[in-house]
Amino acid sequence: MFEEKAILSFYAETPIHMGAGQAVSYVDLPVQRERITGFPTLWSSGIKGVIRELAERLWNNNGKVEVIFGPREESQEYASCISITDAKILLYPVRSVRGVFAWITCPFVLRRCKDDLKSVGIKFVKNNEEIQVPEPSGDDKVVVTSSQSVLGIDSDTVGLEEFILNVDANKDAKDLAEFIIQFLPQNELSNSLPQRIAIVSDDVFKDLVNYAVEVRTRIKIDQTTGTVQEGALFTEELIPSESIFYSLLFIANPYLGIQNDIYKKLIEAKQNSKSFEQGINSLSEDEKKVIGKINLVEKAYKRNYFTAEEIKDCLKFIDGNLLQLGGDETTGKGFMRVRFYEKSQT
Repeated sequence: MFEEKAILSFYAETPIHMGAGQAVSYVDLPVQRERITGFPTLWSSGIKGVIRELAERLWNNNGKVEVIFGPREESQEYASCISITDAKILLYPVRSVRGVFAWITCPFVLRRCKDDLKSVGIKFVKNNEEIQVPEPSGDDKVVVTSSQSVLGIDSDTVGLEEFILNVDANKDAKDLAEFIIQFLPQNELSNSLPQRIAIVSDDVFKDLVNYAVEVRTRIKIDQTTGTVQEGALFTEELIPSESIFYSLLFIANPYLGIQNDIYKKLIEAKQNSKSFEQGINSLSEDEKKVIGKINLVEKAYKRNYFTAEEIKDCLKFIDGNLLQLGGDETTGKGFMRVRFYEKSQT
């Protein structure tokens, strides 16, 4: 059972390539996509692995990493106490005739996000009123913030990529944009979301996230001749910079090889500010004998990563950090800024 929950949002500061392997299409190395929708996604295994690697460097492998992320060896003893979902697209950047670029989203994405946020205790609410998802009345329509948008060619039309869309009158995305901003990584551009948000129809969104992508042709240099190696030409698909994703984080109490009734007694002792020794002394002799790795339990207890709440606090180191996703360090790609956001911040 998960005791603590939060949301992670990811802001692409460079183009991103988290690969799905080779393909039979004209793109040799496509990005990861959802099987049903075709929307770009970031698989949770890659996200969790990068966060673990960062934690190992920051925490100097002091035992906390194994408790939170699970042991690399002897993994059958206990599992990781955190679960991270695949990151879903929320806002996708496209070229705009006015305002340089727009962040597009659609009713399907927003309703799905609304349901996902409910599972971590966050409601689509502003000023105690539920925010309604604006829905364009057709594929040729777009909803923007009527008073702030910088996207309009004039008061009635917006140009996104090859599409000229009519602004849907009497619909406004202002409340929605201001709600979303609160859990995004903060920078000058993300703060301009109310000026740049554009809600398009589900079908237009699907077309744009499928085809308004970067495709780069890459080569390999033969180290002996300094020229292009024969047969080493390939194409790579990239999610554009300024793309914004979100993922859900669930945290359970760590197992640590302790029986549940004994673990509850030690948690109660810790919550009552008792020392580890006092907590152990509160157990019966039989209970003391069945505690597995006492050193692991003692370290977790004394260093404050013994409960789900403490582990949530440990994981806040992610907030504001820059993660490299996709294995493109040497080419300067794959950098995403992360925001750690929980219900208590609403």
